[in-house]
Amino acid sequence: MLEIQINHHQVTSHFALNHIQMKVKAGEIFALIGKSGSGKSTIANIVVGQTITKDASIQINGKELNTESDRLIKLFKEVGYVPQNLHLMPHHTVEEYIQRLVQKRSVQEQEKFIQKNLKRFRLKNAKKTKIQHLSGGERQKLALLEAISKPIGILVLDEPFSQLDTEQKLEFSSIFKQVIEEEKIPCLLISHDLLDILSLSQQVGILHQGKIIFQGNWTQFKKSKNRFVLQLQHAMQAWKQKVDNLFEA
Repeated sequence: MLEIQINHHQVTSHFALNHIQMKVKAGEIFALIGKSGSGKSTIANIVVGQTITKDASIQINGKELNTESDRLIKLFKEVGYVPQNLHLMPHHTVEEYIQRLVQKRSVQEQEKFIQKNLKRFRLKNAKKTKIQHLSGGERQKLALLEAISKPIGILVLDEPFSQLDTEQKLEFSSIFKQVIEEEKIPCLLISHDLLDILSLSQQVGILHQGKIIFQGNWTQFKKSKNRFVLQLQHAMQAWKQKVDNLFEA
């Protein structure tokens, strides 16, 4: 289980995170949504270890990550992270890049890992393609593969759908969901679009002005009378009606 508690973190002179608490079970996806500037990416950076803050606790199965000794390391070693801006090596082929991820393993283990994950992430047809020539969806899949290529206790994804078209979103969502189920790890998914995470997450949190104003499962979301949740419900209903009208036309 992932347990996050951020009591207070001053982001700018006019903006702070306050009283942030989340729990994510193994094999569960917790989607944190909010507008740009609401503090989502700052929370992601604190959870993975990129942003240092003393008034916070990040625990995996009761083990505290946010300690003085760990803070010397840029990223917590127990965390798999797919950032919003990917940092892949553009001149490597997909196959070469995956091999670099597991180069400390035996030759047999390397080959087994490469073949398994080329199939798992639907990258077989792109294995000889240089990363600079991949589509946005293919790059996102490769970044997710990299995040789970080491033993990890949690997975964090920051806006993984922002650069993908509809078809790429559907494929990535399918692979991503399968990975979480197979790896049985807790996952924090950051997004600004509720529609992107409807079919993925078991829990949802809504961040507004540095505070979580709602969190719960989708049944609780539908029953909530929080005014921000009601606005989202109405927006979702309007979008559904628009789609229905398109099919009826």
